[in-house]
Amino acid sequence: MPSQRSQSFLPTGTDVSIATRLERAWDDVVDGLRGSFSLDLRTLDGPVAARNADVSHYPASTIKLPVLMALLRDRTVGAETALGSVVVHDRFPSVVGGTFQLDQAGDQDDETWDRLGSGVDLLDLADRMITVSSNIATDLIVERIGFESVRSFLADPGLDTGFRVERLIGDTAAEDAGVTNAVTASALASLMTTIATGTDPDSATALAILARQTHRDMIPAGLPQGTWSASKGGWVTGVKHDVALVRPPSAPAYVLAVCTTSDLPDDAGMHLVARLSAVTWEQWSQWHAS
Repeated sequence: MPSQRSQSFLPTGTDVSIATRLERAWDDVVDGLRGSFSLDLRTLDGPVAARNADVSHYPASTIKLPVLMALLRDRTVGAETALGSVVVHDRFPSVVGGTFQLDQAGDQDDETWDRLGSGVDLLDLADRMITVSSNIATDLIVERIGFESVRSFLADPGLDTGFRVERLIGDTAAEDAGVTNAVTASALASLMTTIATGTDPDSATALAILARQTHRDMIPAGLPQGTWSASKGGWVTGVKHDVALVRPPSAPAYVLAVCTTSDLPDDAGMHLVARLSAVTWEQWSQWHAS
């Protein structure tokens, strides 16, 4: 079905003009495309504009962001499950019973796969999970700290309504049984803003890892060269998402979350997110230059 038009989110104190300009710019980009397109833009002080931001999407690798934060929180409180190292393996328990073997061909982290049977520090796995979007590192971390750790982290700030973490990556038996993960653009933006505004060591560690992101084909690709950003994307066939903290040199920092579910080819889907990032930058910069 054709994409829906914007649903404005204009809380008290938000300038209607910049919100309207952003929403119209986003609509112009996705107009005529078939699919679901959700965006959420906010400063570090609060929401600015949104487009269908509470619509649920399959999260792909964006689910790795709350996994990172749950691990860092558990380490801070000294939970034994979040400390030390784990032996790298590729067979994991399915949430519907039995086990499954993760497929290396669908991963981006040969370095960790080359260490099968060897111990790797959990924080090193966290770095690989984010910077190269490692699937095996993600499953190793979640297996170690447990689903409940991730869910309890999300429940504290009320993000459990926007994120759903129900199965490991590659658990096709669970997926076939209807057990899956989900995310909204508003939840992604809220979590990234929480990280960006945090004064605790966990937030600083997370930002340092996110700023080393190597997959930069979506939101970062729409920014002027050299612009600082910290991001985490997710992509599978038909799904292209990204969330980023962006620090323009001459305007306030902002968080942009983009979730797209469509029939676009992979390259076109990533280009769409990059284009939405570019028009956001343009409108944001023009507004603050006027």
